Amino acid sequence: MELKMNTADIRWWFWLVTLAFIFAALAGWGPGYQVVIGMSALQVAFFLAQEKSLTAFPVQIRIVYFAFTLLGLWPGVRTVIYVILLLGTIMVTFFGRCSIALVLKHMPWNRGREVRLN
Repeated sequence: MELKMNTADIRWWFWLVTLAFIFAALAGWGPGYQVVIGMSALQVAFFLAQEKSLTAFPVQIRIVYFAFTLLGLWPGVRTVIYVILLLGTIMVTFFGRCSIALVLKHMPWNRGREVRLN
């Protein structure tokens, strides 16, 4: 797997900042969870403004990611959800691989569409 970091792209920085706060939250800094949720909501808004469609593939990815962050509000599964988000966010931040995108591209509403992360 090849390391892919595009530091000139603001979208890459969204992921890096989100990753940093996931680490902080899992390390015990409670407000980190709210920051991750906020960063995820910001990404949804940013991509929605950029793509102008809720069905645009990059927007779908951010909506699913945001939903996972909200699922983490449930204390019983918070750690499991955020460890999964941690691993996925590491993959997208440093390797350009997104497991959410891999699943979404197989959904019936995405057949015949351009599939892209950004």
